[in-house]
Amino acid sequence: MQNKDASAKRPRRKIGQRGRKKHPVQAVLAFCFLLGFMGLFLVGGVATGYIAALVKDEPVRSKEEIQELLFSKFQTGFAYYQDGSLIGQLRAKGEDRRMVKISEISPALINAIIATEDKYFYEHSGIVVQSTLRGTIQELTKQSVVTGGSTLTQQLIKRTILSPEVSHKRKAKEILHAIRIERMFSKNQILEAYMNDVYFGKDANGSNIYGVQAAAKGIFGKDASNLDLAEASYLAGLPQSPMAYSPFNKEGYRRGLERQKMVLERMRENNYITAAQQQQVLSTNLQAHLAKPEKRAYAEHPFLMMEIEERTAEVLLDQKLLKDGRDKSQIGRNEYRQLLEEQRRQILQKGYHVYTTVHKEINTAMEKIAANPKNFGSNRTYYVTRGGKKEKIENALEEVGATLIDNKTGAIIGMMGGRDFNVEQTNHATAPRQPGSAMKPIAAYAPAFELGLLQPGSPIDDSPVLLADGSKGTHLPLNWDRKYHGMMSAREALRQSWNVPAIKTYLKVGIPTALDYVKKMGVTTLVDSDNYAATGVIGGLAYGLNSEEITNAFSTFANDGNFVDAYMIQKIVDSRGNTVYEHNVSPVKVFSPQTAYLMTDMMRTVVNSGTGTSVRKYVPKGVDIAGKTGTTNDSFDLWFVGYTPDVTLGVWTGYDVPTTIPGSAQRRPMEIWGKVMTEVFKIDPKVADKSAKFNKPSGIVSATIDSKSGLLPSELSKQTGHVITDLFNQRFVPTKVDDSHQKVRVVQVGEVLYLAQENTPDDFVTEGVFFKSPEPLPSSDQISAKNSKVGTKPADWAERMPEKEDPRVAVDGTPSAPAGVTTARSGSGTTLTWNASPEEDVLGYRIYRASVNGGFEKIATVKDPKTTSYTDTGRNDHGYYVTAVDLSGNESQASSTSGGVDGNIVIPGDSNPPVQPNPDHNQPGTEVDPIVPPDNGQTTQPPVATSAPSKIQGVSASKTADGIKVSWKKGPAKDHITAYNVYYAMNGTTNYQLMDSVAETSFVLTTNEPGGSFYITAVNTYGESAPSAHAKVK
Repeated sequence: MQNKDASAKRPRRKIGQRGRKKHPVQAVLAFCFLLGFMGLFLVGGVATGYIAALVKDEPVRSKEEIQELLFSKFQTGFAYYQDGSLIGQLRAKGEDRRMVKISEISPALINAIIATEDKYFYEHSGIVVQSTLRGTIQELTKQSVVTGGSTLTQQLIKRTILSPEVSHKRKAKEILHAIRIERMFSKNQILEAYMNDVYFGKDANGSNIYGVQAAAKGIFGKDASNLDLAEASYLAGLPQSPMAYSPFNKEGYRRGLERQKMVLERMRENNYITAAQQQQVLSTNLQAHLAKPEKRAYAEHPFLMMEIEERTAEVLLDQKLLKDGRDKSQIGRNEYRQLLEEQRRQILQKGYHVYTTVHKEINTAMEKIAANPKNFGSNRTYYVTRGGKKEKIENALEEVGATLIDNKTGAIIGMMGGRDFNVEQTNHATAPRQPGSAMKPIAAYAPAFELGLLQPGSPIDDSPVLLADGSKGTHLPLNWDRKYHGMMSAREALRQSWNVPAIKTYLKVGIPTALDYVKKMGVTTLVDSDNYAATGVIGGLAYGLNSEEITNAFSTFANDGNFVDAYMIQKIVDSRGNTVYEHNVSPVKVFSPQTAYLMTDMMRTVVNSGTGTSVRKYVPKGVDIAGKTGTTNDSFDLWFVGYTPDVTLGVWTGYDVPTTIPGSAQRRPMEIWGKVMTEVFKIDPKVADKSAKFNKPSGIVSATIDSKSGLLPSELSKQTGHVITDLFNQRFVPTKVDDSHQKVRVVQVGEVLYLAQENTPDDFVTEGVFFKSPEPLPSSDQISAKNSKVGTKPADWAERMPEKEDPRVAVDGTPSAPAGVTTARSGSGTTLTWNASPEEDVLGYRIYRASVNGGFEKIATVKDPKTTSYTDTGRNDHGYYVTAVDLSGNESQASSTSGGVDGNIVIPGDSNPPVQPNPDHNQPGTEVDPIVPPDNGQTTQPPVATSAPSKIQGVSASKTADGIKVSWKKGPAKDHITAYNVYYAMNGTTNYQLMDSVAETSFVLTTNEPGGSFYITAVNTYGESAPSAHAKVK
């Protein structure tokens, strides 16, 4: 559509023709009438005095002064690195504002602006009395404001002379200035000033644009004089809400088209266009007209420059609000946005010099790492479901956001806003994303340490827990491997990033209390609903955290527990050389130095032998670092936040439209972290010294405790091997002795262990040392109902003391003798079989064999009534019989005897006939454990052992592509081994740490360490074996 079409229907008054102005007396009379009318509602007849009071402090500016405010061009500002070197000009080429004359603006745009914003512009004398009165009445009577009362002249005054605050005083001043300005300047001068000043949002490069020429260039790639009706009518709708109507995102474009319809309707109503022109515009595809991103002044450091602008505007506005006595928290979002944009306009126009904390070489290195495609995966195309509809996301970048902060001062040294500003303008360093497990140190463990609820060695039960879940009923949280690992230390829980222990700790602290600590560490993105989300500690927050704030929070640990708010703007100097702002560092104590150090020491373990070991591929060996990984559900967001004694760096990677990140990219944040820190150490050792060590404060001691209760070890603790040594805040070292371990008699019924009844015979029970579970566990049925694919019991279930006594009920009388006893040769031995006893209270069976000394002797006890066979190894020529034993200890008559190869009994030597067994007589023999069917590896109840396993043999370790693989020979079946513990020492000689407990006979440690040494122990229900021989990595 050509420009001539837009102006085919001329306005009622030609552009540039000055409307007939009212006589000054008429204007004054109208204004006095307005004053009187307002006064009638406000103070009942004293309007003149009241209005005079409202404007008495407003200076009577000269025409020259007003002209300077309205028409002066902005002065270019500059931004500087921390060393004073220049980053660049603020909007250096002036693309944000290009001054044009009224004659250089498309008539279609002028007509659209006037029709939309002020249809009486060429007729009024600065104000429209009727509109102003109507707006005043609506305001004073608390009615909904359905019509605006501001003319273009008033809007210009609000933007250039007065502040945009909403008050009666400001409105009175605005009216006064509007009338004066209309007498001083022509309509075309006023309109030109407005056209060069109005804010249109952001251009294709994400830069803010002021004035119609910048808007035409930045949005449609053409001069304002060449805009057609479709383009002009879209631009005319933007000033009302520039960001909401931005054509560069899908939702903004949709809203912008709706706004354009209103503009066109007003143009038609005021005879600027015809209905046919209106319909033609509505069928135009404006997206084809949009400007394409191109290199401009901010091309070299776009994320940084945009962030400098934003932060400079914020600090100046906050300073102004403080000076004016206004509470920022009480200002509405829309008003604050207007005030912020005004400050942004000021810094772009008034020649400010902004000095930042950014390190030139380090920030440049970070930008290069972010821009290098070799550091990331290939672009992806995938599908997501949004609003119930499947949507294809094409050629998506794997994005990155990172912030590097000085621990002592909070100064932001460098930042990664993203990979390519031309593809995506979102600053990923400041955009909130779900933090995943990176939330655990700041929301769970640190508050628990500070309150004395836990210490690094304190036990946490990694066992099933059902959480309330609103209308859904309950929720079953899972670990990343979908297993429950039993009692473990807080250190181990964080090292392996298990979810369930973190959630239990979070709830133990109390969610509101935990989040109060998080807020003290500078996190501002939390909302009320986060106080009710138990999974918030593993990333289930309403909005999440951004890399700056989570990095800032972690730096608290490196700063002895003192939080120092992160900042980028060090100083602002105006065009006259006056310092108008300078940052002051104000530390706030959040944690004790002891808590901070314990958290650091635990996160050292994460880096050295836990989920964060990948950073050691890049960071020189011996550099003291600590950190934590973070992964959200479905791997939508990946994090690593790590720190040295000097700096903290937080890295996020993921996709703008969240999708599962492939396994090949799971270590990406650690890789980026390692690459950045390698450059930091190389570029400036003063920023981060590789030789620096974390200082251990006084009050940190080492203590040995029971690993199941966290109390001082008892003799039973030592007997079971449930003893660990770890660091403590001296204030919280336990003083009580463990009482969770007890020696009890147990029986196994099917897959379940029970406390034995008092009368249960000794040969049908197992006596062992067990520990009490700290809290009752949900039933297997409850767990399976929530998720049938997970185990229902923790890995150490066999070591826990049963909660219930054997529920079986004894029946009066003696059980009947087992029937159908037969024997058959089995290799060099004899296998007996018999029929199961019909009585429900039968515990099992005793096996008797003919003795060489005559008579019979008990050789075995079968503890399961459903087990109806027994093999006597090494003998095949003697006779046998079987008896049944019940809960009360009653033993049946002997079964019929059977034996020998031919099935006849053979009694060696001077034989005696079978005798009635005496159950109270301690006869020699062995106990046969029940046969337990397997159940997915977790619900199977292992046999109760009577001694610790023997030492493991055949341990070897070697390097692989994934790390270090260690393997060993399986322990003997008689040891009833339930797990193997893998211990590793990085230096190969001392300081062995438990890496994992596994059921298999091999284990792969993910690490970049070239060597080290391992040893293995076996574990059963009785305890832990002696260490195997040490195996060095080959």
